[in-house]
Amino acid sequence: MKTAALLVLAILIVPAGTAAAVPSIDGDYTVAGEWPVPGRFSSGDHGPWVAELQIALNDAGFRAGEPDGYFGRSTLAAVYAFQKVHDLPRDGVFLRDHWGLLSEPLVVPGDAPEDTRVEVDLGRQVLYLIEEGAVAFVLPISSASGDAYRHSSGRVVRAKTPEGSYEFYKKVDGWRISYLGALYRPFYFSGGYAIHGSGSVPPYPASHGCIRVEMWDMDFLAPQLELGMPVYVYGARNERSTIVPEPPLTVGERAGRRLTVGPAGFLPG
Repeated sequence: MKTAALLVLAILIVPAGTAAAVPSIDGDYTVAGEWPVPGRFSSGDHGPWVAELQIALNDAGFRAGEPDGYFGRSTLAAVYAFQKVHDLPRDGVFLRDHWGLLSEPLVVPGDAPEDTRVEVDLGRQVLYLIEEGAVAFVLPISSASGDAYRHSSGRVVRAKTPEGSYEFYKKVDGWRISYLGALYRPFYFSGGYAIHGSGSVPPYPASHGCIRVEMWDMDFLAPQLELGMPVYVYGARNERSTIVPEPPLTVGERAGRRLTVGPAGFLPG
């Protein structure tokens, strides 16, 4: 009788992090009673449903970190990125009603001449890492605040992130200390402007002009980036269509256009 009781007790007590303790978002999780999906998740929450949220965010292309069941800074950053992409309030609170959005594939912002590139949407405050024509990950950023500050020349200038078509031309694999602060593993794309890691990446523009990402995101991003890699920055003062050129036509597309013009016209190659 004692042996049977111990066996039942061993079955009920499941160590955290095991497969049995991770619920399915397709239904309720039950252990000694019903445990439905919480209505909301926010910083400081913990438990198996948080682990499930982290897994779902990671799978959807938002870097929530190790699915440890604790809603910490990396999960908060991933939720910010998720909210920015889907035009939701940037409050860091994930609602149960948003689970369905995590199953939707991330949409590439648009066509470009290069299949592998970085695009930064300043309006949405996100960075897209695009590989082979598909969005690999979306990272939350913080760009120029628009506030006035004193330049190294002594002039008072307005914080502004440059928009345009660029390439990475310089990198520092470590810290660089500038007169405005510390830049972690910066990749420079225009003059002194860089994408770099920072200890302060709020869900709104707050920098002097650089594009900040979280420190752990920069550690992930740096090995994916290369000097000469194209970078498109837009969304604050310029629409994407005015910054990113159309990809060149293929031979088949060029031939098709010539055919549709007809005998009275000619489309130059």
